[in-house]
Amino acid sequence: MGFRVLVLEQPGLFTQGENVRIYIEGDGRPWIAGGEVVAADPTSRNPLALELMTQDDRGVLYLGRPCYFIGSSEPPCTPQLWTSHRYSDKVVQIMTSALVDWLVRHPSVADISLVGYSGGGVLALLIAERVTQVSQVVAIAAPLDHQRWAELHGYSPLSGSLNIASLNSWRSDVKRLAVFGEDDRNVPYMDMRHGLPPNTEVLILPGVSHRCCGNLGWLSILQHLEK
Repeated sequence: MGFRVLVLEQPGLFTQGENVRIYIEGDGRPWIAGGEVVAADPTSRNPLALELMTQDDRGVLYLGRPCYFIGSSEPPCTPQLWTSHRYSDKVVQIMTSALVDWLVRHPSVADISLVGYSGGGVLALLIAERVTQVSQVVAIAAPLDHQRWAELHGYSPLSGSLNIASLNSWRSDVKRLAVFGEDDRNVPYMDMRHGLPPNTEVLILPGVSHRCCGNLGWLSILQHLEK
């Protein structure tokens, strides 16, 4: 049995040639019991990316992560895929394949934006390098240097994961926006800024912590993207 990936579509929200947005969830709950025990199911109990998508009249697809929502207890899922290898080449390839399969079934979609929350923002940046239809990436509260992030919090290193801060080659035709909360203590901008890919625009949200987007509202941020 191969990996199963949850794909939730909001049909009828896109037309020929229009840019559409695809949302990717955060890391959820990889660990429980204060970080002492690996979770049997890492799925978030409050999926923020899904919440943001429902506010977006151009948000058409919720692209799941392997072993989240479905299949965490089934082979070939292993806890590595939501702990040390959560941003691994393997995870990126599984999600890329799921997205490409969806695009094949929707040939009218030629231009897409990826919106990723927290660890989903890391995955969005990595997937964008492999899918030519991606023209924009929005990474919200993303740990752009997971080595620094793990050290900051005393977490186990993500030893099998790709690290945005260590990558040197980036597509020049992708527009990138990194969104951080001014009061985010989980993924503080000052500790992540050196991990930004070249020519990435940064948006700092005043009064916002790790869970986007406070009283500002996601729709106001979408308006910023469309300027």
